[in-house]
Amino acid sequence: MTQVEFITQAERAIAAEGGRMTAARRVILGIIAGSHDHLTAEDIYARARRQDRSINPSTVYRTLTVLKRHNLIAAHYDDQDTHREIFEPKPSSEHYHFTCSRCGAVIEFESAHVPALRQQLADEFGVEVERACLCLTGLCGKCRSEVGQ
Repeated sequence: MTQVEFITQAERAIAAEGGRMTAARRVILGIIAGSHDHLTAEDIYARARRQDRSINPSTVYRTLTVLKRHNLIAAHYDDQDTHREIFEPKPSSEHYHFTCSRCGAVIEFESAHVPALRQQLADEFGVEVERACLCLTGLCGKCRSEVGQ
């Protein structure tokens, strides 16, 4: 999905819930659509405040809630111990994240093992997996080589 398509769909979702497309929401949508980073709500708020000092955290959280409800953003955790959600526009394919516990780098990856696991769960327990969330934490190659020295 392009940035323009994301913003257009987000505007429609906000309007469908009776919300107004304010300047603050436009800033927030632009930040999410234009970022290649994995942003927390706090990151989005900090970037938004640099553009518009009147933006408050509740506007960011309400906007994120609408976007999640309309399946326009993916929210996941970078580490199960931090309980810190990170957000990105809904990816076109399911992918997963590895986070370096030393430098914080996030590596996105896809895996052929997840579809096999879905099938195994369907066969063994009769379930249908709708969404998989996989976060791995450890040392990236660079940090691993630095620690090993």
